Amino acid sequence: MKKLFSIILASIAMTSCVETIILPENKTVDEDFWQKKSEVQAVIATAYAQLRDAAAIRNMIVWGDFRSDELVITSSAVLQSQSYFTALQQIYSLNIETENAFTTWYPFYSCINYCNLVLEKAEGVVSVDPDYTSGDYDANRAQVLALRAFCYFYLTKVFHDIPVTPHAYMNSSDDLNIPQSSPAEVINMCISDLEEARKYAISGSTYNDWRDKGYFNRESINALLADIYLWRASVNRSATDYEAAVQCCDNVITAMKEATDLKGNFYHRFEYSPDQKYNLARYDYMYGDIFGADGQNADESIFELQYRLSNINNAGLDMMYYRYGNRSANNFGYLKASKLYGVADQSTTGKAVFKNPKDQRLYEFVFDANGSGSEFDVRKMIGLTSLNEAGKSQKRIVRDNLKQNWIIYRLTDVMLMKAEALVQLYNLGGKAADDPRNEEAFEICKFVNNRALPTSELANEMKYVNYQNAMEELVLIERARELCFEGKRWFDLMRYNYRHTTQQADLTKKLTESFVMNSDEFFSLALAKYSSGDAMKAKMRDERYLYMPINQDEMEVNTSLVQNPVYKSATTKK
Repeated sequence: MKKLFSIILASIAMTSCVETIILPENKTVDEDFWQKKSEVQAVIATAYAQLRDAAAIRNMIVWGDFRSDELVITSSAVLQSQSYFTALQQIYSLNIETENAFTTWYPFYSCINYCNLVLEKAEGVVSVDPDYTSGDYDANRAQVLALRAFCYFYLTKVFHDIPVTPHAYMNSSDDLNIPQSSPAEVINMCISDLEEARKYAISGSTYNDWRDKGYFNRESINALLADIYLWRASVNRSATDYEAAVQCCDNVITAMKEATDLKGNFYHRFEYSPDQKYNLARYDYMYGDIFGADGQNADESIFELQYRLSNINNAGLDMMYYRYGNRSANNFGYLKASKLYGVADQSTTGKAVFKNPKDQRLYEFVFDANGSGSEFDVRKMIGLTSLNEAGKSQKRIVRDNLKQNWIIYRLTDVMLMKAEALVQLYNLGGKAADDPRNEEAFEICKFVNNRALPTSELANEMKYVNYQNAMEELVLIERARELCFEGKRWFDLMRYNYRHTTQQADLTKKLTESFVMNSDEFFSLALAKYSSGDAMKAKMRDERYLYMPINQDEMEVNTSLVQNPVYKSATTKK
């Protein structure tokens, strides 16, 4: 039976939520397994592995990037014969059907099920394996509580109302008819679990290898908590939650500063001094440290899904940004950067994300930046090395494999989350002249932006006086420059929308009970990649359209699910 369970653990390439979360109806699995520390660790490793599945990465790119202004479908004609083209075209045209391939949530619920298995079974191993101590169990429990919370939070951001599984599924006869919970219920559960996990989680600096960034630890738990508090604060317009987000960000920033100070690797730190808050790699080391072939798990990274050291190809990233269908390197990914991200526009009225043509990120993150095309190949995470100087000639690279880690959180993300929360606290506080929070948010943005500029350009750095009354927009666009193509932008835009809707949304209500109309401020950003933004606005008029439909297969298996009312099945359309 141990061999059978090992096969189950290794099998992560399923295509249905049911197939991945249901284990065989065989009582001897329980009798034979959960006897050793190594078996607990194997299940935890498998939980993480679910999120390395190609479907998980594809979905994170589509949900977080493609739905925003960042990406368009490649215009390559041969692509139209590929199976995912129709699904992407539906999303791009805002005509999504419930059978759409990118509505599947199985890798996330599969991960949740393995986490639940650990929570239910691992404590018993303490009494049968002397090598597995109570301290080991507490640390493992903290990891899976955090990993499960990450999955639930991600799902509620994408689908709004989601089922919360009450236990681990081990038998095909288990009742699958679980009703959905509201986002408020899901988020409250996630925060409670993360607060519990934080008590027992170890610091990432405990390790001196990939586990520092590859496991949920105290720093990544604080980053996730900051993300959740920022989301809830934006919907509820809550100063208390913004304050909580700032505190969690400060926890991460302080820990990261202490960890890098101890290492003493200051030779390539940006303007390093012991008194500064942030240790970031200098602009000419940035790409190589974080994304390059010799980088990954960089000092300023917080949590990454591990491919390089597990020797697994990141097939989802490969397909979406590099070469769909694992074809030759002369073909391209399904998606390309929109023109908004491929050119620099120094005018005050232009919609381009990059304003300074010397911003190193423009050239590092897209191929052939500032060209005349309407779409640009994504270079971020695809290019092997840094260009080191803006405007250097670029050629399409050829790679045999793409073992690139997928970054969930890194330091500049957390810094800019803090800046976003500070600006909102300034706004909610009545914009008092002596309130330093707005200016601190500006200094964070300037620090992140300056890191991407050669020294010669620092004379042209941002000036607070130019942005004092537009800090919310500055933080948003700085996040767009720094974190593009990493699965962040759509959720940034959703938070922005919730802060600007005429009526305040209600997280305690399901989409069938209550929804708000989307804001014009949101439309001006989210629809900027379309030539006919006004026509697209009618297809995204209210909050319900911001969330994906539940896949039709899930609806048929779990009869308690209620579909997002703005979507229909292709087979039931009239």
